[in-house]
Amino acid sequence: MKVIILFFTLLISVLAHAGENEHIKLLEEKKLKCEGILAAFSGKPESLDLLIKEGIEGLKIAGEKDYEYRYAFHQAIGTGYYYKQDFKSAKEQFEQSYAVAVKGAMTDKSLKPLGHLVSVNYYMGLTKEADEAAEKLKNAIEPISDPKLKADAYYNLGLYNQQQKFYYGIALDYFLKSVDLYRPIADTTKIIKLKVDYASRLMMVAEIYLFLKQPQKALQYLNQAKPTLGLSLINDINAYGKFIRCYELLKNKTEALAYYKLLHETAAKTNGNWSQLISSNLAMASLALQDKQYSLAKMYLDKADAQAKKDNKEVMTFSVDLAYGDYYKSLKDYKNALRYYKMSEHGSALYNREQHLELLKSLTAVEMLAGNPSDAAAYHAKYVSLSDSLTDSKVSLNLAEMEARFQNKEKQLRIDNQNTELSYARNQRLWLGAGLLLISLVAILLTINYRNKKRTADLLDKKNEELTRVNDELEEANQTKAKLFGIISHDLRSPINQVYQFLKLQQRNPQLLNDAQRAELSDKIQSATGSLLETMEELLLWSKSQMSQFKTDIKPVDLKDATSQAVQLIQLNIEAKRITINNEISAPVWVKADPYYLQTIIRNLLQNAVKSSPDGGIIDIRCVHVDAGVVLVIGNTGSEFTSDQYAQVLASTNHGLSGLGLKLVDELSRKTGIAVSFENPERDSTTVSLTFAN
Repeated sequence: MKVIILFFTLLISVLAHAGENEHIKLLEEKKLKCEGILAAFSGKPESLDLLIKEGIEGLKIAGEKDYEYRYAFHQAIGTGYYYKQDFKSAKEQFEQSYAVAVKGAMTDKSLKPLGHLVSVNYYMGLTKEADEAAEKLKNAIEPISDPKLKADAYYNLGLYNQQQKFYYGIALDYFLKSVDLYRPIADTTKIIKLKVDYASRLMMVAEIYLFLKQPQKALQYLNQAKPTLGLSLINDINAYGKFIRCYELLKNKTEALAYYKLLHETAAKTNGNWSQLISSNLAMASLALQDKQYSLAKMYLDKADAQAKKDNKEVMTFSVDLAYGDYYKSLKDYKNALRYYKMSEHGSALYNREQHLELLKSLTAVEMLAGNPSDAAAYHAKYVSLSDSLTDSKVSLNLAEMEARFQNKEKQLRIDNQNTELSYARNQRLWLGAGLLLISLVAILLTINYRNKKRTADLLDKKNEELTRVNDELEEANQTKAKLFGIISHDLRSPINQVYQFLKLQQRNPQLLNDAQRAELSDKIQSATGSLLETMEELLLWSKSQMSQFKTDIKPVDLKDATSQAVQLIQLNIEAKRITINNEISAPVWVKADPYYLQTIIRNLLQNAVKSSPDGGIIDIRCVHVDAGVVLVIGNTGSEFTSDQYAQVLASTNHGLSGLGLKLVDELSRKTGIAVSFENPERDSTTVSLTFAN
């Protein structure tokens, strides 16, 4: 009986193992089919449909824990929907692909769906979700060693910074990194998809140079992509479209027309709606308008309009309406020009701020020519406001790019400074030992002298007591002065440094700034220095009243004014890191405190919040009424700062500037009866609370 049971057990085990092998074999076949379609990717609709079909069939036979296969099938389906421009379905598939990669601990593979989600969320107008995907991708990219995965991640980050954030310098840096990593792959592979992907990266570098109005540089990278033409319809259509735009900028109508014909011949082989068909007709219309060939320009515009209406997407139609406006403006038909300009106003504001700025400029001019000065004034006001906003963004971006460029040098400088500090500390210890030895010798001599000359010693004791009292008074005065000068230097150092950096940028790199940026920068420097002068005068007047002793002057203080003044003083620090300040104190909130002490406390805590916050972070300021009194809360995202760390800073015996701000906060808050506490309600966030008694 036992033999029979054992026989059936073995039989079941063998059958189960055979079944499992068959299951893996089926999954592997489906995965290879999907990879084969992608490897020979041509962009034809039938290949996309087949890719989706194979992926769906693969998911049906994949088990819950077949993570690698489920990941591959979701990626295949998502890729098919992405190129079919069904972004909603593509988003669902890429989200599931990312979830499977995380669940299966496949960190390397998680980069690819994240990269797709950055683009898909942008195309769907989901800015917040696109930002979240980009942040996850940026954090995950550095540990990855696979050059292809890293190149793909850099490419997607480039698209994100170019299309959504308009950070063209950063986008160009990411695209060039992707090109460098992909070049050896493309040179050695026989897989068509990889060669086409390499061409796509070259064309995105060209796209940045087109935006920067550098067509010769764009042509340099487009010509590198030429050997891949003929491998993929999508690749060919994208390349021809960019060649046309290059030659439009170069005003080379012959070459533009040659590539225009190639583009439309290639597009006719597919059933897709290509944005390049619209942009190419707009480019040819622009060239015709330059030559005052109005009937030819109208023909191209009508073709662009017909193609845009097939897609019926505002991201396409607004450019056509804008071109129609330019056309009618050239004909001095201001009524139609205004009609088309206004039709394109919403789309340009949503998808292209630079184009929207030019549109507002055109609307101002046409309204004036049409005899509508009040409407022209309104559009001019919008133009000035948007121009100022774009200028601020560009200045912030220039600073961010400069900071990234010199990041390695700064790290090395910090290392050198640390070595210097260590050397200084060693020398201090030697001097301290010598001092202690000297004190010991003096003590011995004094003891001998005391025994031999008792009377003289008694007299010296009395004199020493008087001297000690005088020294104590002098020490207290010196400590008071040191604290005052510490407050003044600590509160003024950061804003003065920011003004210095702006002046340094203006002096050493004037070519980075245009006239508008230089004027804006001068206004900022003037405003900042005026605020600094006012603050210096207040601090110096206050310091005169405090020289005799460190005393408080408790009176009612409005927290709304106190926080606003503190934010204004460190405004340059805030703008340098593009930090948003959410000050929820909209009405006066009165508490009892020393106004100058409170200003110093709030300013130091805000400076620490700015330093800890990441670029583009948020700092919240609010007041809460509790039974014990009023609580001022300042919260920020970024590296955590705990109550234990606060206690360590206060316990530190370091006499340098490090930690001075928090030590001042502690001392001044204790003198005025304000309770200070730090909390971390969420990971990577810090909240500091100031409690004022009733």
